[in-house]
Amino acid sequence: MRDIWGEEAENQRELEIRAGEYLSSLGYESVRLPSIEFYELIAAKAGPELLDSLYEFKDKGGRSVALTPELTASAARFFATKLRDRPKPVRIWYVGQCFRYDEPQRGRYRQFTQLGAELYGSASPLADAELAFAAAGILKRVGIAPSLKVGNVGFVKRFLTENGAKESALGQILRAADHGDYQPAMEAVQGDAKAFLKDLEGNPQDLEGWLRREQSPSRKKALKELAQIVELLKAMMPEAKVIPDLLFVRGLAYYTGFIFEAFSSGLDSALLGGGRYDNLLKELGGPATPAVGFAAGVDRIALLMKHPTQPVTGTIFPLDEHSLTKAARAFSALDGMGFELYPSITGAREAMSRALKASHRFVVLAGELDGEDAVTIRDLKKREQQRVQLTDLKQILQEADRDAPREGPNERARHGHPL
Repeated sequence: MRDIWGEEAENQRELEIRAGEYLSSLGYESVRLPSIEFYELIAAKAGPELLDSLYEFKDKGGRSVALTPELTASAARFFATKLRDRPKPVRIWYVGQCFRYDEPQRGRYRQFTQLGAELYGSASPLADAELAFAAAGILKRVGIAPSLKVGNVGFVKRFLTENGAKESALGQILRAADHGDYQPAMEAVQGDAKAFLKDLEGNPQDLEGWLRREQSPSRKKALKELAQIVELLKAMMPEAKVIPDLLFVRGLAYYTGFIFEAFSSGLDSALLGGGRYDNLLKELGGPATPAVGFAAGVDRIALLMKHPTQPVTGTIFPLDEHSLTKAARAFSALDGMGFELYPSITGAREAMSRALKASHRFVVLAGELDGEDAVTIRDLKKREQQRVQLTDLKQILQEADRDAPREGPNERARHGHPL
């Protein structure tokens, strides 16, 4: 658990705003989900690895509950109880806190924020492509160029069960494969499948080649579905890198078909991931409903964002009791331009000192000597000052800010501007 502040907190807030605006423009409705669920709901399809990381306890009524380790099951419950009778497809998006007893590391924490989207009621490969496209679109809107790794967990499951693996062992095998360990899979299959799996492990990205080689009707169907989704994704975002991986699996047990993860060069771990889970709604007691969704790690993405918020570049100081209203008018005129208001009366020398310590470029002094409708601007970069009317304040500061490139705070602090 941790406190989040400063630039990282601003990045997270900006990500949530931009993602929400973007998903809403694609037809996704915002919902708010609780951070606590019945244990049985989470346990239904979470898998042993996720269950081992739960914060679970008895509430005061004796019910078995847990802090949400992820929000897909909660979203499925919400759909089954509130939206099941709506015309399909139904699209929702959400953001909320999740909790897992993991080993903390960069980008992975025991409390984290998850942002996700779900599409219910369509089994079309176009729905799969839409979700992956939307996920990549969120990253692009905060300055991250993603690459997508895609696969079909149904292909892997069918290969294993059709070659001797027991259904009861699938979870353990897939969890190991999710961590890059294919030995349990090798030990579970029989005969020629061992050599086939070894070859596949050596070249898992050759989707077209394995599609030509595959003889099993069920596995060939899964590969055709994946190839069609890859084609759709390349049509939707030709600039993106889409990488098929036929041995790619994800740790959550409820996935049934298409799966994907998004990566960036700035972080080794996936920024987001998702896929198709056509059986989850029915297994949770709801109607049989095809579904596909994704979840994004807000904490991880925020680490890669490049200062998306408006930086503070100046401060407005009232110099006397009679100028408080004028300072307020200046603050209103500069709304959205990165100017903060110093709320207490202060002298000009102290104002300069505070601005330099904060590495601000502009100082706006609201004092009685300038008259009722004018203020003094000091530009600490150019070492200039001028008296301006409040009606011209915004335009003059916009022009001044465009005149020279903005410096970093350390460089500004070294200038040693005279007071």
